[in-house]
Amino acid sequence: MKIKKGDIVKSLDFPHTDDCYCIGRVVSVNEIDGTFRAETIERVWLGEADRKLSDYFIAPLPGHSFMDDLMFPRVQVIV
Repeated sequence: MKIKKGDIVKSLDFPHTDDCYCIGRVVSVNEIDGTFRAETIERVWLGEADRKLSDYFIAPLPGHSFMDDLMFPRVQVIV
């Protein structure tokens, strides 16, 4: 999967659990260090909406983080 500027993504915080994540619009992709930066739309922590939002978050591109594999899509493109 290729992440690109403008994508709306769901970025999971931990492998193999989906109750902690951020949703955001990708504003930049850094192929050199294997990360992307996204403007935060929503954050969920332990299954609950989190009001402690930062304006942006940085997350690893698929395959660039500890324990990433084809069986666990840490980042999902929503739109």
